[in-house]
Amino acid sequence: MRRAFATALMTAAVTVAGMATATAQSPHFIGEVTCTKSITTGLSCSGKAAGLGSSPTAAFLTASSIDAEYVCVNRGGNVAPGQGVEFQQVVGPVQQIAPRNGQITFRDVRIPVPESPSARDVCPNGNWRVQLLHLTFNDVTLHIQQNGVDILTRDLGDIDP
Repeated sequence: MRRAFATALMTAAVTVAGMATATAQSPHFIGEVTCTKSITTGLSCSGKAAGLGSSPTAAFLTASSIDAEYVCVNRGGNVAPGQGVEFQQVVGPVQQIAPRNGQITFRDVRIPVPESPSARDVCPNGNWRVQLLHLTFNDVTLHIQQNGVDILTRDLGDIDP
């Protein structure tokens, strides 16, 4: 009986210890999150986080909106004013990262450039070419998730350098 109790106690201790290493301990960012914006590639952020345990981890960006300003260019190279387009509740692709020693380094977590509207929608006629002139990413947030739940976020604000 004593041996069975000791075995059960040891099994419970190992299970609890295994659970503790698999879940986030004290998630935090290490240093700054750096972001760059480009009208050809979109918004991209990189950084490092720790205290994540060993559970599979996901990183992605969200924005409440993206303001895109387009101009119209005809075959002769003349530019006509286009229109502003606003994209709402944007979610970037999810990047899966396996923690090492409870840490992750994320690179190129992004929100891509939105698809350009049709020339028929924003230009004098369909013979014009739509050209992206400017992007503003509003209320950007970096999400670090485990098991589909945010364990760490960073509010990056509006990005319009």
